[in-house]
Amino acid sequence: MTLSQLVEWANTKNRFQTIDEYSSFCEEYLTFIVDGLQAVIVSQNENHYRFFQYREDGSFNVSRPINSNLMISIEDFHLAKQDFNYAMQHIREMKEELYLRGLINKFIYTCQQMIGAALDALPTGESNKA
Repeated sequence: MTLSQLVEWANTKNRFQTIDEYSSFCEEYLTFIVDGLQAVIVSQNENHYRFFQYREDGSFNVSRPINSNLMISIEDFHLAKQDFNYAMQHIREMKEELYLRGLINKFIYTCQQMIGAALDALPTGESNKA
């Protein structure tokens, strides 16, 4: 999927009605960033923050900071998605399942930030939509 397709998808709010729609977008975006970026910039002061710099198709824009301690990689996303869906189905039974609680936070963070990061590729005049 191209960056322009991802930006169009992220910019269409009615495409995010279910958890599966959020996670489908997130999977596509995570796949894209593996080799679709100009660079990944590491913050000097807090090296767990990353910024994604787009190529010319994204006007060389730089994304919002992404906390790599909370972001799930594409390699781990499929399993995280399964665990997240399990947790949502059994949330009332969860008491001290710290792994699942942490996973819920990371899954939501990753989906939310990947949508925002995609929208950071909007042209300068449209960047307030992000």
